[in-house]
Amino acid sequence: MPRLFVAIDLPETVKDEVLRLRQDDLPPGRWARREALHLTLHFIGDVPEAVARAYQRALAQVDAPAFELRIEGVGQFPIEARPRVIWAGLQNTLALRAVYEAVGAALESEGFIRERRRFHPHITLMRFRKPLRRGLASKWINAHLDFYTEPFRVEQFVLYESDLQPSGAVYTKRAVYSLK
Repeated sequence: MPRLFVAIDLPETVKDEVLRLRQDDLPPGRWARREALHLTLHFIGDVPEAVARAYQRALAQVDAPAFELRIEGVGQFPIEARPRVIWAGLQNTLALRAVYEAVGAALESEGFIRERRRFHPHITLMRFRKPLRRGLASKWINAHLDFYTEPFRVEQFVLYESDLQPSGAVYTKRAVYSLK
């Protein structure tokens, strides 16, 4: 069964800027590889191939305009507790929200059930095997709170298939959809 998610890719120049955030002053964890840097719109999970094809067809019906986006700020998940993930944030613009909603509606038309959590657009930078003690990532986060990139144009979104490997997930583009 394919393991799927829908995402927005980042331009290579933006990935370069994000990768400059890597520093050794964080506790040991796994930094995201360059090819894994993306903005997840909806995680679908493992589905039968027939369902994957139905989602793929439904996503082709998404009608939303292209837009500008930029990365700004960093943080952690969970926000108030001991972090397991360090992330870079993205502007939660009306245009991004419209694409998020349109993609979700297309998937729901084929039976997908959305997560109940609020959409928090971010790019995962680092994961920790065990939650960090409170405050361990604070120094790094505080040093990069004002991080931002130049705006970039979002003209498409992607249906990805994810193959979990011991060295990390391998992502394959299953379909690419243009925004108007």
